[in-house]
Amino acid sequence: MNNNPIRAALFALTILYGLAIGLLAMLDTPALGLVAAIGGVLLGLGWAFAGRFTGGRA
Repeated sequence: MNNNPIRAALFALTILYGLAIGLLAMLDTPALGLVAAIGGVLLGLGWAFAGRFTGGRA
């Protein structure tokens, strides 16, 4: 990982998102699929744009 603050923030958000999905799964929340789909798309877009704007350099 590098010192890019956007990528560091995205990494932290990805970890928190995974923990949130795990917690929702343990609690058997009915909206788990919706939360997982929306969060996955948003995080994916965030990583894609972060890679695009930094030229793909890690």
